[in-house]
Order: sequence, then structure tokens, then C-alpha cells
Amino acid sequence: MDKRKKQFDVTAASLVDLKAELYRKQEAFKQEKLVKDTGAPLKPKPTNKKSSIWNKQNEGVSDRAEKDVEQKTEEENTLDKSKQKLEEKARLYEQMTKGDLPDEETESLFLVDFTQKIIDQKRDAAKSTAVREPAEEALPDSEIPPPENPDQEWVDYVDSLGRSRRCMKKDLPELLKMDKNLHVKRQEDKGKTLLSEDMRRELQRQQWEEEEEAALKRPIGPLHYEDIREREARELGVGYFAFAQDEALRFKQRETLDMLRDQTTEQRAKREKLKGTRKAMLDARLAKVRQRKMKKLKGDGAEEELDVADNEVEKEEIVGPVPLLPEQKSPASVENKKVDVVIQERKDTKMGIPHVREWDKGKEFALGQWTSRRRDEREAEFAPPSEYFSDYKKPNQGKSWTRSRQGYPPQGPAARSPGSTQAAASQTPPPEQQSLDDLLAYYKHSV
Repeated sequence: MDKRKKQFDVTAASLVDLKAELYRKQEAFKQEKLVKDTGAPLKPKPTNKKSSIWNKQNEGVSDRAEKDVEQKTEEENTLDKSKQKLEEKARLYEQMTKGDLPDEETESLFLVDFTQKIIDQKRDAAKSTAVREPAEEALPDSEIPPPENPDQEWVDYVDSLGRSRRCMKKDLPELLKMDKNLHVKRQEDKGKTLLSEDMRRELQRQQWEEEEEAALKRPIGPLHYEDIREREARELGVGYFAFAQDEALRFKQRETLDMLRDQTTEQRAKREKLKGTRKAMLDARLAKVRQRKMKKLKGDGAEEELDVADNEVEKEEIVGPVPLLPEQKSPASVENKKVDVVIQERKDTKMGIPHVREWDKGKEFALGQWTSRRRDEREAEFAPPSEYFSDYKKPNQGKSWTRSRQGYPPQGPAARSPGSTQAAASQTPPPEQQSLDDLLAYYKHSV
């Protein structure tokens, strides 16, 4: 079935609603048209002034926004201050890397040796240039681009020193002129100093005669190295100072050097004194900190620990072997001595009575009595089965130690008859003096 020919089911109610809506729109259009024709002001459409959840703000939003603004300003100020401090540090570091140190006394406060740093930088720069120059010479000549003007053409020429040069055509006349002037000056210098070998020797002889005459006129005195050096060609190093041959000028130079040396020693002494003062201040601060810790710590144990730590520090400061005390003796003499072992009997106990420990004195009963009482008070149904003890009972386990007779009672038929016990009692000798082994055996069995 064709969709375009599909019929829609329209009810009468929907037609009435559509007609009413159309009539309402027509009336509204007519009223707007009349208002426009008469020129009367249009009434604003009523707006829904009811606040929605999107327009409502939470409590404290404005306060938090103000706090955020204040915090942001504080952070910006802090960042500006830190940036300013970093710029000052960078400026100071650049100044110190260039060698402009404030003074020698404050130089010891820095952990970086800027003088050595400057020397290393210059050395590295010299090495890099020395490596780069051979590499540049080894590179082949690059192709010259074609010139835009005739004056920009590259030309080769040889200067007065015999070197091959390359320059632009427009700069060639000026360079040739400079080369010519240099050649003329060199020719003039050569003309002035151009002497034969005989003339040069004659001039040297005359100069030597003048020096000898001056030495004869000079008063008799000490002979110095400068007087006999005679324009020596070798270099004597940085530490060498060439004094004048005149005694007065030489004396002034010596005084100047002595003054400089005294200034150096004085500055060194001041620096050492300043170091000592700083060390004393640091020791005083450490002593105050130690006293404060001692006040906080309570108890003899903590004080003893601190004393032990101080003694260890003092021992570490001692350098070299520690001398033996006069009381100390060699181990050989100790070994030669005889050791006498003396066995003493206890005097705090009586014969046949076990020793009572200090912490057991005053107690009503011992541990065995306490366990026996607990077993007597225990009900039979909670006791362990008798099989636990009958199976593992050893033959000698039933023997009991009698303290009166200090021996095991007889077993078998002799133990059952009372007459036998009396006979045994009559046959037993009276107690004699016990030895140390018997006492030890007694205490071992009693425990």
C-alpha cells in the first residue's frame, strides 16, 4: 500500500482542539496589529520570576571567591619575591664567575672555587679552539655561490708575507694598499738594523766596555745575579724578580717586597684568627645545645649515655698509640700465677634444709604445695585419665626421697612388713658428718 495514500484516523475532538487553537492565534494576531496601528506601547510579556535551581547560589560562594583572590595575590607576591632573589643570585654568580669577587675573606665562605673555575673555563675554551681549527682546515673548500654583482666576485691574491688570501673584488684595492704600507715599514726597519757581523761585534764590545767602566766606578759591595747575567736569554719563571743593578733602587724594591710580604702574613694571621673566633662561637653554640638537651633529658641513664658519647668523642680526638697504665700487667705474668679454687659451703642454710631464695621469704607455701592444693580442690571428673600416668610410669619413678634417712625406702616384701622397717631403722648407723659431694647430691634430688 502506498504510504502517501495512507489515511489517518482523525477524531472529532482533535478537530475541535485544532480549530480552537487556530482561533486563539488569529485573535492574538489581530490585537497585536491594532496596537501597532494605534501606536500604544506594547506590554512586556510576563516573565517567570520564580528562581530555579540553576540561578540559586550556594552559601559562602562569594566569601570563598574573595579568599581565593587574596590567596592568589599573596602567591603572586611570593613568586615575585622569589624571582627577584633568584635574579640577584644569578647576577652574583655571573659576577663571581668573571672573577669579580667581593674580597678574599668572604671567598672562603663559598663552597665553589671560582678562581679554579675561571682557569678551567679558559683551558676548555683553548682546547676547543685548538680542536676546531684543524677540523676547519681539513674541510674542503665549499662551492662559492655565483655573484649577483661584478664587485662581489671572489678573487685570490698573495700578500707581502707570501700567504694566499681570498677576498671580494671590491675589497682588493684596500687590502693591497695595506699590504704595501706594511712592506714599506718592514723595509725601513731592516734598513736601520742592517749591519755586518764586524759592526755588530764592535757595538757589543763598546757596550761591554761601558758596562765594565760603570762596574769599576761602582763602590765595592756584594755581587748580585743581575750584575753577571749579561742579558741571559732563558726565562726564569714567574717567581723570579729582576732587581735593578743600582743599589738604591734595589733597596727600594726590597723594601716594597718586604712590605707586601708583611701584608700577606698579616692578612693570613687575621684570617686564622677569624677562623678561630668562628670555631669558638660554634663550640659555644654546641655547648648550649648540649646543655639544653641535658635539661630536657631526665634520669641517670640518659646522662650516662651522654657521658659515654663524650668519652668516645674524646677518644677519637686522640691521635697515636695510647700509653699503657702503670697498673696494667702483661698477660704472661698473669698466666704464670696459680689459681686457687676454694669451695665454700653456704652459711645461710642449715643441714638438711633447702636454701630459700630472697624473693621466696615470707611466702605462705611453695610452688609444690600450691599445685598439690589445687589438685586436691579439683573435681574428679575434670582430672586427666589415670592411663596417662600408668603407661609411662618408670620402675624407679615410685621411689620417694626421705629426708630423715636420706635414702630411698625399700621396695618389695620388705617394704610391706613393719618389722622389717623397724629392723632397718635399728641397723642404720647414726648420721655422720656429710661431705660436699653428699650435700650436692642432696640438693640435686631435692630440686
